[in-house]
Amino acid sequence: METRTPGRSRRPTIRAQLTRIVLIPSISFLVLWTVMTATGFVQAAELMLSVAQGREGIAAFTRLAHDLREERRLTQVRLGDPGDGQVHADLTAQRRRTDESAEAAADIAPTLGPGADDETARTVREFLADRDRLGAARADVDSGRADRAAALAAYTDLVVLTADISSALLRPMEEGDSVSEAVLARRLITVHEQHARADALLSGAIAAGGMNYEETAHFTYLTAAYRDTLPAVAGELRGLPRERHDAMVGSAAWRDTEDMSRRVVTRPPVAPADTPGAPAAWNSAIGVDAADWDRAARPAGTALGRVLDAQVDRAADTAWNSALSRIGWGAAGSVLTLLAGAAAIVAASRSSHRLTARLRALRTEALSLSDTRLPAIVDSARAGRRVDLDAELPRLSYGDDEIGQVADAFTTAQRTAVGAAVKEAEIRKGANRVFLGIAYRNQTLVQRQLSILDEIESDEEDPRALRRLFRLDHLATRARRYADNLIILSGAGSARRWRDPMPVADVLRAAITETEDYERVRLTSAPRARLRGAAVADVVHLVAELVENATQFSPKTCSVDVNCGRVSGGVAVDVEDRGLGMTEDAYAEANRILADPPEFDVMALPEEPRLGLFVVARLAARHGVVVRLRPSPYGGTCATAVVPEHLLDWAAQTPRPAVVRGAPRTEARPLPAESRGER
Repeated sequence: METRTPGRSRRPTIRAQLTRIVLIPSISFLVLWTVMTATGFVQAAELMLSVAQGREGIAAFTRLAHDLREERRLTQVRLGDPGDGQVHADLTAQRRRTDESAEAAADIAPTLGPGADDETARTVREFLADRDRLGAARADVDSGRADRAAALAAYTDLVVLTADISSALLRPMEEGDSVSEAVLARRLITVHEQHARADALLSGAIAAGGMNYEETAHFTYLTAAYRDTLPAVAGELRGLPRERHDAMVGSAAWRDTEDMSRRVVTRPPVAPADTPGAPAAWNSAIGVDAADWDRAARPAGTALGRVLDAQVDRAADTAWNSALSRIGWGAAGSVLTLLAGAAAIVAASRSSHRLTARLRALRTEALSLSDTRLPAIVDSARAGRRVDLDAELPRLSYGDDEIGQVADAFTTAQRTAVGAAVKEAEIRKGANRVFLGIAYRNQTLVQRQLSILDEIESDEEDPRALRRLFRLDHLATRARRYADNLIILSGAGSARRWRDPMPVADVLRAAITETEDYERVRLTSAPRARLRGAAVADVVHLVAELVENATQFSPKTCSVDVNCGRVSGGVAVDVEDRGLGMTEDAYAEANRILADPPEFDVMALPEEPRLGLFVVARLAARHGVVVRLRPSPYGGTCATAVVPEHLLDWAAQTPRPAVVRGAPRTEARPLPAESRGER
């Protein structure tokens, strides 16, 4: 039995496979644990960075928004009463403070872009790109090109932009418990801006001495908007923001502001400027004194700003605590997960080591049986010696689990294999005896028939009858060769023997005469050499099989050429036909069989077995002859057989010339009995 022990060394061992089974999940777990832990810490760190940036950025832009609101209010008052010198001085001073706040915000704005979300980066870019809008708005106010409505809209756009940045900085804080707190802060930013815009609008109208229809509608909308939103927000405030809110709405300034704003909204109707017949008082009477409004509205706005500041701080603190909590829980979870994973890895490793030890023991015993003892047992069975399975193949005992079941199955498989090998050896031996008996009997009968034909041929004078006898002689010679095929395939040697060397040309002629269509075969060349007697019968048989194959697979009207010449390492015999040839796969399969002669039992595998191919392979392997098939330039197949140098005798050359290419073909006649190998 063929063993494959060297091949096993190239395969991964069970121990290596089990190690991979434990190692790969372990590495995957560690990688996943590292990634998840790092991701959690990175997210927490990003949240903490966002909170820190948010605090600083909101503080800067809140100061800028406060200064812009104050400048907007003073601008409205100046446009309402241009002759008030004190307002002009206050506005100039406020513009300087606004410029300082704008510079501080511009310095911190670029630091808010990297790592920020899309909304923050977008609003910061808009702020940096629109810094000149403040100067343009001031120029329009100073030159008189802008009225109160245009100035209010221009300053409001700038305030809204700063409020958008603050809102964008609050969005990353919407994590965990800080979601609602950040949302409340963003809503308070809107309430504060609506309150401040209403203050600026009314302050300018009071300074101008009247409020028209559009201004009244705008003021009504602003006061209604923040009055509608503030109670809803207040219901969700907690802690310091709720305390400041309660203090604000309970203060006299807030109550006075609300009372005066309601008087403005509920005063007699104000008609549009183009309403025919409308009294002028409808467009001018406000009913609120400038000093009273300034004394109440400014403390109320400041109190509302303090509520907003407290809520922003609360949202930032909650987000910061959420990040710290995430880090703490993440660290605890990572440690627990790591400990649990390490325990699982250790348990799996120990289990795999125990399993590996059992498998190694089973592998050692199985290899000892399969590589050493089993081949010896099979060889003994094939040699005909008695085999005791119980003594030669002891049962492998490895428990009742899956490994034990594998060991039992291996024992059963080995016993079955040995039993099958014994049975196969008996069947093969019997079949070979039957084949050899039939072949030898047929060969004896054919040999006697050939002897009788030789006697008849020697006494016959009629050319037509002699020609028929020659054809009968050819058929009998083929029958003898077919009997030799069985003997060769059965592993025995041919019954024919030559003692003396024979010229190569005669060997080739003898091979041609053993084919049915010998008349179509042309021997065009042969070297002046002799073939040793021990190889004559087998070489004649080999060439005859190649020639017969060429005649059978080529048209009846085409000839088959046999060329022979000396080559490096011996003599090459080319048998070339003009048939259809074969496919590349067929050539490869045929050459594989010729290079490695198979056992006779593989004849049961092909659907249409070609006995001649297997016979040629056996004969070639017996004497070291190399046979190859290749496509012929004429469209058929060219079979080349290289007879090795050690089978040739160049010293025993005869003086007669070799066969010359193009010479006339003579009548092919069977060799006499002494040349056929009779002893």
